[in-house]
Amino acid sequence: MRKKRLAVLITVFLLLAAVLLGRVQAESDFFSEIKLIIQVYQIIKSEYIEKVEPSRLIEGAIRGMVKVLNDPYSRWLNTEEWEEWNVEREGKFGGLGMVVGLRDGFITIIDPLEDTPASRAGLQPGDRIIKINGESTRGMSLDEAVNKIRGEVGTQVTITIEREGVTEPLEYTLTRTLIRLPNIDKRVLEDNIGYLKIMGFTDEHTSKQVKDALLFLKKMGIRSLILDLRDNPGGLLSQAVEVADEFLSSGTIVSIKGRDVEKNEIYSAKPGGEGIDFPLVVLINRGSASGSEIVAGAIKDHKRGILLGTPTFGKGTVQNAIPLENRGALWLTTARYYTPSGICIEGEGIKPNLEVKPFTPTPEQKEIMNKVRTSPLVKDFLDLKPQWEKEDLSPLLKELEKENLKIDEDLLKRILREKDADKENDIFNDNQLVQALNLLKSLAILQ
Repeated sequence: MRKKRLAVLITVFLLLAAVLLGRVQAESDFFSEIKLIIQVYQIIKSEYIEKVEPSRLIEGAIRGMVKVLNDPYSRWLNTEEWEEWNVEREGKFGGLGMVVGLRDGFITIIDPLEDTPASRAGLQPGDRIIKINGESTRGMSLDEAVNKIRGEVGTQVTITIEREGVTEPLEYTLTRTLIRLPNIDKRVLEDNIGYLKIMGFTDEHTSKQVKDALLFLKKMGIRSLILDLRDNPGGLLSQAVEVADEFLSSGTIVSIKGRDVEKNEIYSAKPGGEGIDFPLVVLINRGSASGSEIVAGAIKDHKRGILLGTPTFGKGTVQNAIPLENRGALWLTTARYYTPSGICIEGEGIKPNLEVKPFTPTPEQKEIMNKVRTSPLVKDFLDLKPQWEKEDLSPLLKELEKENLKIDEDLLKRILREKDADKENDIFNDNQLVQALNLLKSLAILQ
């Protein structure tokens, strides 16, 4: 018995010794690595051919540490960049009005914001920015690209892009303007179908605005709803969760999993949401990313609504801004998020239940449409017939053809709707929205 106890004590002692030695070894390795960094810093500072500011060396070391993570979303923000980030979070800044990210190593446009220089120029989600003011973006960090795109209001910046399906690069010279980030748009469409568009989740009051919008739409008597998450690049995790909670009465919304199991979180829906009691169609596209994918994924997995459109961007990681003492902040990927069905959509995106691609004119169609838009015949027609009908188009088509502007009737309708300021609620140029309307009308008949 004594021998057995002695053996147990020796085993415990050896285990404790191994743990303690492991800790000592780990601390020794850590201090050895720090010592190496300090040694390199001191050698460069004293021996390099030119004088280098110590702050530049420290900044370079920090950026180098983050760079080896090979993560397109993790970065260090110096004091100036941290201040700019907070300005952007507040909802207004100078620039071109587009959300960009890194995709396959390329600076990629995720979302050109509505009514900004980017959207007015025709920039599209998925466009790769290959040059900024003639400088190649190859090897350029996301921060560097954003800083070069932004600038003083009224100044110009030239960007060169590659677009899928277009053989030659496209160059745009755009004037920077004050960008104000919109948040939501709400209205009632035909047949008492509500429409709610959420542009982003950067505002910490987004969920309250959504709740108020739902209360307003219900008061207006809507029987169903179209939730538009197209071109919504995401934002605050808390706001995405709270918005999803408005449409679900129970179950998991999203799971957050990182290295530390104890910090993993599961966000669940609670009863009492304002958007749980009517048919729902959610519009998504490639510009839907991050927070909007959390909302769309939860609604899809719980079969709360029908997703319509095209696959989303596929950003399934969570970043936290960790302020550093007097030296900016570390923007670090700390976890991945998983939909209720347990899928991480990083790089994959969320697929719609019903795929409907937006109307995209061919280069030939785009060329003739641009010519027709500027034709005096179109202006004269709208002046004469502001409330035009389909049967009014035949004479206009013939007149345009005489001017060597032969155009398809459907394309002409699109142009006339664009120019008709009195038809701001006209949705017929948006074929995805039209399909969502038709779907909800069909569901209403079946009920």
